[in-house]
Amino acid sequence: MPDIPEYSRAPEAQLRVGLIGNPVAHSYSPRFQQAALDALGISAVYELWQTAPEELPRRIASLLDEHCLGANVTIPYKEAVLPLLDTVDPLARCIGAVNTIVHQDGYLHGYNTDAPGLLYTLAEQSIGELQAGGITGRLQESPLLSLSGYTVVLLGAGGAARSAAFSVAGAHVTRLIIVNRHLERAQRLAGEVQQSSSCQVFSLSDPNFLIPHPKSIIINATPVGMQAAHKQAEIEEQEEASPLPVDVLARFAPDTFVLDLVYNPIQTRLLVQARMLGLRAVNGLPMLLHQGSLAFTLWTGWPAPLEVMRAALIQGI
Repeated sequence: MPDIPEYSRAPEAQLRVGLIGNPVAHSYSPRFQQAALDALGISAVYELWQTAPEELPRRIASLLDEHCLGANVTIPYKEAVLPLLDTVDPLARCIGAVNTIVHQDGYLHGYNTDAPGLLYTLAEQSIGELQAGGITGRLQESPLLSLSGYTVVLLGAGGAARSAAFSVAGAHVTRLIIVNRHLERAQRLAGEVQQSSSCQVFSLSDPNFLIPHPKSIIINATPVGMQAAHKQAEIEEQEEASPLPVDVLARFAPDTFVLDLVYNPIQTRLLVQARMLGLRAVNGLPMLLHQGSLAFTLWTGWPAPLEVMRAALIQGI
C-alpha cells in the first residue's frame, strides 16, 4: 500500500467530499466511498448534499473551502454545473455533463467518469477486446477497450445515454442504435456521435423497426424501472415497467448482453425478462462502482481500493 498523503494525518482538519443532487437520500455512494477513504486512512468524510436548484451556485462555490476535496454530481445537475466550474475536461465538455468535481489549487475542475466507467464495466464482463495497455485504472489514460464488431442498442437519449453513447463510440463500436421516446432528441445525439461510429435511431413507441444484429449489447440508460420517490402505487407501477417490450427483447441472439444502468431496485423488470430469455444481464451497480473508483482517484491522487469498495457496496443489498 502506498504511503498515506500528508493531509490524511490531520484529524483536526477533517476533509469533506460529497454528492450534489436532488434527491440524494437513495444514493449508495457514501457506503463505498467512505469505505475507501477509511481503508487508506484518509481523514475525510463523504456526505450527501441535497441541493435545491436555487442553491446550486452557492453549493458549488462552497467546494472551494480548503478542506473540501470536491464532489460527485447526480441528477438533475450534471449539465447545470458546467458554467459554474473553472475548467472542464475535454471528454466531459464533449458529452455535456460533469459527474465529478475536483477542488485543486483553488480551482474547480469538472470530469465525467461515467463514460470510462461504462467501459470498465463491459471489460469486467468480458465484453469487447482489451487493447495494448489494457484497463489502466486512470481516467487520464482512457480504458483501451475495442468494441469493434459489436452493436450497441442504447435505450434513451438523456444525460446517462449521452455518456454511454460517447463512451462506446470512443471504443469504436461498429454500430450504435439509439432508441428513445422522442425521436428528435435521439437524432441530435446520433448526429453528435456520428463521426465515431455508424448510428441509427428508432422511437421507443415503435420498436418494430429494431432489427437485432450479432454481438449485441443492450444498455438501458432511461429511468424506467427505477425506484421512484413517489406514492406507493406509482413506485410499483414504475418498477414493473420495462423500457423494451419482451417480444422485442426475444428477437435477440442468446449471446446478447443486457446492461441496465438502474441499480435501485437491483433487479428490474428488464433484467428479469432478459434472464428468463436466457440472456446475460447485469444491473447498474458495477457501473456505479467503476465511475466512483475513478472519482476517488481524481480527488485523492491514489489508486482506489476497488475490492474494498465493491464489498462495501454490495453489503446489505
